[in-house]
Amino acid sequence: MSLTYSWELPADSTAPGQGRWHVRELLTDRIEVADAELVVTELITNAWRYGRGPITLRAEILEDGIRIEVCSESSDDPKMRAHGPASGGRGLLLVEELSREWGYERAGGHLCVWAKVPAD
Repeated sequence: MSLTYSWELPADSTAPGQGRWHVRELLTDRIEVADAELVVTELITNAWRYGRGPITLRAEILEDGIRIEVCSESSDDPKMRAHGPASGGRGLLLVEELSREWGYERAGGHLCVWAKVPAD
């Protein structure tokens, strides 16, 4: 059985900190809290920088970890950049490294990026 939580966050610089706080409260006794905090920070920061309007954070507690999903209005798909002078795209490399799997879903102008962070 899994439990799912959802929060609406403002589309401003306070959103990543609020997201970390929510995840930390859910995972106070679990090992993956630091990894989950980093993943939620990257996903929310991307939603704030590249999206529009409010940001929705969803967290689903699984038997073997946590599934984090961040949604906002966005016309662009997520992009990873491993090398080069571009200033963005490296955070998704971190998400990929810390997650068992990650991906995104699009419904029109609505983009949801998700990642499954395993329990250690």
